[in-house]
Amino acid sequence: MRRGWSLRTRTALAFALTSMALTAAAIVFVTLGSQHAITELVVGDGDGRVAVTPAAGPATEPSAAPDRRSADAPDVGGTSEVGRVAVVSAVAALQWQWSALGIAVAGVVAGGTGWLLSRRMLAPLDRIAATAERISASTLHERIALAGPDDELRRLSRTIDGLLDRLDTAFASQRRFVAQASHELRTPLAVQRATIQIGLQDDADGRDLAAARAELLEQNRRTEHLVESLLVLAEAERGLDGRTSDVDLRALVDEAVAGTASTAHGAGVRVRSSTGADPVRLRCEPVLTRQLLRNLLDNAIEYNVPGGVVGVAVEGDAGGCVVRVDNTGPELDAAVVATLTQPFRRAVAADAGPGGPGSPGGPRPSGRRHSGLGLSIVEAVAQAHGWQVTLAPRAGGGLVVAVRVPPVGVSPM
Repeated sequence: MRRGWSLRTRTALAFALTSMALTAAAIVFVTLGSQHAITELVVGDGDGRVAVTPAAGPATEPSAAPDRRSADAPDVGGTSEVGRVAVVSAVAALQWQWSALGIAVAGVVAGGTGWLLSRRMLAPLDRIAATAERISASTLHERIALAGPDDELRRLSRTIDGLLDRLDTAFASQRRFVAQASHELRTPLAVQRATIQIGLQDDADGRDLAAARAELLEQNRRTEHLVESLLVLAEAERGLDGRTSDVDLRALVDEAVAGTASTAHGAGVRVRSSTGADPVRLRCEPVLTRQLLRNLLDNAIEYNVPGGVVGVAVEGDAGGCVVRVDNTGPELDAAVVATLTQPFRRAVAADAGPGGPGSPGGPRPSGRRHSGLGLSIVEAVAQAHGWQVTLAPRAGGGLVVAVRVPPVGVSPM
């Protein structure tokens, strides 16, 4: 495809054509007006006498004095009038010639001026383009940082710098996520390999084979759960794409509580639900919303203590509605709680020692090991819907997670 003219060339051409058109219009107006005035001024009668128009002054009557002509310049049959008309014609021709030359010179000067001005004014665009071409995934830290007046180009550079900030943050988060996901996937694979090498030796008896099979199945379950969580997280971060419908929020919460009843019973945790009687219509993506509620309950059951309690409540008011899930457990540091929505971050008790409750290697009542993506999925689903997730340490130990839904799309049924 043929490349079009540059902005600088088009600016210079526009300057030149505009200047030539304005100059030509002015010169044509002046020339035609001059010709008309001179033609009416130099008008004589048959005897060669001149009549002055009102534009040149008050009209005068032809002089009664005899017309004194020089013997060297005889005037026969109106010859002086013809001569004056010839002079006017010569002057008009010269005017048109000099006008054409003036138009050409004005166009060249205006074009050169437009070129210089556009070169100076558009120089920041060259800097912006050069920086944008130079930036890659490994140099996202660079910025345009354009100085000068607060004009359109500087606002454009600030917009691009803001875009680069967001891209840099997203790329850093993605690299960190990939590294953490690789680490999480490496652990079950290493355990499976060790189980195969040690537990499935040639002289292994039936008990060793049964233990190896159970370990392999457990590691396979964890790997499958991690992969499923990664897919749900990617689906949530992709957005909704209009896949929403009206659902009853309280019915979804009751469904999620019923779905985790067996898990809570096995972990020795009691779930208390307070959703109310009046249904609440919610505009959302049903599958992702169910996953959000399930992850909240699984997380509250997983990081609990034997005999602990999980509280689930749906509270509606003029500001929308709030789904609140709290659980008992060890004391948590507020700085740790603030990072729990990041991938593969797990809570560590503030007073936990090595192997103590809440520590990475400490015991868990349910005997399960989550993928570390539960609250990350909750955050991603909430962001996709425009909801707000807040986490806070629970008084006396544990965690409180609240998902606030704005009033848009929420109303009593």
